[in-house]
Amino acid sequence: MVRIPDMNRDIANEILFAKTPNEILEVFSTPVNVPSNLIESYQKNGFEKFERIFSGNVLSYAKKIVEAAVFIRKEDDERELKDKSIYQQSFLQCGFLAFDFPAVKDLVFSIRLASVAKAFLNCNHVCLWHDQALFKEPNGRHTDVHVDSCYWPIREPINTGTIWLALNEASVEKGCLYFYPESQTYDREYIDIFNSPHQPNKIKEVEKVHCPLHPGDLTFHSGLTYHGAGVNNTNELREGMTIIYFADGCTYTDEDKRNATHKSCSGLKDGDVISTIYTSIIY
Repeated sequence: MVRIPDMNRDIANEILFAKTPNEILEVFSTPVNVPSNLIESYQKNGFEKFERIFSGNVLSYAKKIVEAAVFIRKEDDERELKDKSIYQQSFLQCGFLAFDFPAVKDLVFSIRLASVAKAFLNCNHVCLWHDQALFKEPNGRHTDVHVDSCYWPIREPINTGTIWLALNEASVEKGCLYFYPESQTYDREYIDIFNSPHQPNKIKEVEKVHCPLHPGDLTFHSGLTYHGAGVNNTNELREGMTIIYFADGCTYTDEDKRNATHKSCSGLKDGDVISTIYTSIIY
């Protein structure tokens, strides 16, 4: 059961279908420069933090629209945390919000965020794979260690990555993300976090690095990096918005039947360049 203060369906719809203010769009449409030392760190470790991508009114607006979208998606789910599956106890997951809610589309398709992804992926253009809000409920369980690209039918996983944007405080106590440095160089292992998660042997001796974030900060991690998140030991939601990118020119593979029917690749055949209604070039 999602609990967002001062939110109901009418308020949420008004927020989500109102025109994004021009001053917000101006920030969304402005690219940022990613310092070379952060790019070098990302290339070495497979993840990096970028601080204060949004602040002030822009951050408040981004938080408001994502909260409204999550409310609409989860309004009818009245289950308590204990009544959900093990996987669902890790977070409230709401994907492809940009295609239902115009206000969220402006955020997801923002050049400002895409410019960060483009810099870290070191490519000519980045495309959207999909967005998803990940809200960890109070006392929500940990997010099991996994490798994102195992769930995506993309033949070139090294050219994929995810922005995780903190909409409110994402402290260690609240269940922030943690990463295993340089694990993007390890053999990729499919971990069934949906039904039977396990701790991969290859990372048991590796020290994980927690990445607490202040509101408006983000992390970017490779689709090959092993990572997870802690328990939310507070009485507040941990609110994160993620956007997954891939370098333009990546191709679809149907080799792994566990992910071959992914929504973002609808209608593609093995070997096709990924280009669907969901995977536009953003920047």
